[in-house]
Amino acid sequence: MYLKIGDPVIWRGSWGSDAPMEATVTHLEVTERPGEKYGHEVTEVLWTTVSEGRVVVDLDNGHFAYGHQINHTGERHA
Repeated sequence: MYLKIGDPVIWRGSWGSDAPMEATVTHLEVTERPGEKYGHEVTEVLWTTVSEGRVVVDLDNGHFAYGHQINHTGERHA
């Protein structure tokens, strides 16, 4: 399963401790190592890479998030 730009996600702010909110991915980067903030831009990435902590996303709510702060909603964009 892939995470793509335009996909809805469940996001938790404050390093993952805030209440879950829905947001849409507007930008994706894959990093070399888990926890890094900057990587190379991609349009889609495997959810396994997100789970490894090697993804940073920008969201339509004005925030960015590390992979551990997001989960898929089960919905896919067209």
